[in-house]
Amino acid sequence: MKKAVSVYFAGVLSLVFTLESTAFNSTEFQEPLYEASVEDGANTVVNAADLKLQQTSHERLNGEQGSSGLAENELKDTHADIALHALLSNMSQFRANFEQTVVDAQQNIVHEAKGTLTMTRPNKLRWETTFPDETLLIADGEAVWNVDTFVEQVTVLSQEQAIKDNPIVLLTANDEATWDKFSIRTVDTSHTVSDDKTRKMRSFQVTPKQSGGQIVTLTLAFNQNDELAGLTMLDMQQQISALVFSGIETRFPLAADAFSVDVPNSYIVDDQR
Repeated sequence: MKKAVSVYFAGVLSLVFTLESTAFNSTEFQEPLYEASVEDGANTVVNAADLKLQQTSHERLNGEQGSSGLAENELKDTHADIALHALLSNMSQFRANFEQTVVDAQQNIVHEAKGTLTMTRPNKLRWETTFPDETLLIADGEAVWNVDTFVEQVTVLSQEQAIKDNPIVLLTANDEATWDKFSIRTVDTSHTVSDDKTRKMRSFQVTPKQSGGQIVTLTLAFNQNDELAGLTMLDMQQQISALVFSGIETRFPLAADAFSVDVPNSYIVDDQR
């Protein structure tokens, strides 16, 4: 059960991520190529390996520029923080179908899933998988409930501890103290919409300021409608998680019990709070 919960936070929550088929172009940074749907129905392709190479080039150039380059980076980081904060603050609700793929450091696919993700700010999330198994994970603002109907068991964790120092917390967090724990920078990504056309996708890389946590980086990609279209996450074990969203909704009626868990009497409850 602990493994299942960690796959959610470290693995949508690696976000828990991507395509039925995944391609890889880099051995230095083994992050998958993933597709995301855009409004016009075209396929979006973001190559995270190329993205990493771009970031390395920027970092090398900034190092050569000295203190003036560092000051410029700090300014860019400030702008990135403000921009991402604005995008996520406007996303008070989010619901979408997802396709997830998790790969290990040897580029082997270790997990695939499909389902639905629902989030509201602040601090509430509902993660339902329909493939390969039916599972339910709910973060209600205080606790994380992982419901496994197959074995009839529920694992309960403290939400604060479960997502401590995990960049994924920014998806639903409003408080500045949480945001101050992370460095945010814009990254250049593009996606292909036809054989001869490409578009820029707004992307942000989030890195914990305190090292040693499970998650190394989280990259959030937004489509031309400023909707969250995909996520990739790199963890300490060099596993890459990729999520791609479709059928995105940002305003919808929400059931009163969407973030509640009704545990049947026959279920085993493993409360680890």
